[in-house]
Amino acid sequence: MHEDPSEALLSSADSKKGRIQRIVLALLFEKRENGEIPTNGRFLFYELEQRGLVRKSRRGESRRERGDELPREQAVIDALMWVRDRGVIPWEWISDETRVLHGFDRYATVAEHLRVVVDHAEINPWAGEPPLILTESRSLAGVLRTISDEYRCRVAATNGQVGGFLRTEIAPILDNGRPVLYLGDLDHQGAQIELNTRRVLEREAGHRLGWRRIAITADQVADRRIEPIIKTDGRYRPALVHEAWEAEALTQRVVVSLVRAALDELLPGPLEEIRVREQAQREEWKDRFDERKEAPDAR
Repeated sequence: MHEDPSEALLSSADSKKGRIQRIVLALLFEKRENGEIPTNGRFLFYELEQRGLVRKSRRGESRRERGDELPREQAVIDALMWVRDRGVIPWEWISDETRVLHGFDRYATVAEHLRVVVDHAEINPWAGEPPLILTESRSLAGVLRTISDEYRCRVAATNGQVGGFLRTEIAPILDNGRPVLYLGDLDHQGAQIELNTRRVLEREAGHRLGWRRIAITADQVADRRIEPIIKTDGRYRPALVHEAWEAEALTQRVVVSLVRAALDELLPGPLEEIRVREQAQREEWKDRFDERKEAPDAR
């Protein structure tokens, strides 16, 4: 029996670091098999928590209260860095929604640029405006980017309570009856965030929105028997301690399937038909660019 070559790159299996590295690695390989790569650290942590393998730290918890029986968030972060830095998994397996590279490379001519981008030109498969997927957290938006590309719709994260972003970026695209699919936490703060988000957008758009909460809901919590975490809201005096169910606890696979089902329900026809027509038009335009390039008097 041959030894797994990644074993030599991990800490000792008898150490705390080695144990959490192997736990994280096993889940990553499971996600790869399920087609859930790329993923992010937040989803990994909550899926491990639901399996009873890690535990979320509570604000104000003393070291004695924490104990050492289960790893916490930082141990998962450290393990993720270790397995990527040692080359056990590619860096691209983990997405980072907090950083963006702006701008793009330029081309020698406009025609050359158009010849390249035509391969990415897409047709709107929706009868009207495509739905908007709006999430409370950046980690949710991150794992839904692939499905938003597939269904030709937009996705954005509010990252909690926000004012300017809703008014400058989101509200202007909601003036044509665009449906909104919302994903957020089920708790005191999550309810306030959703209420504020919807109130601001409806006021700015000047009409009620076709708003639908996809996750996480009380029924989903009950059906899947998801255990709550305890949050402390320091905005109150005394601080408000309450139960919370974060949307990531549903697991990445369930979140993606819920959004896919909601989009399929709204979609007026099969995506495959659009893709066939789309590719035919791309080929037609590429032929036109090629003919122009080959013409003797082409500039």
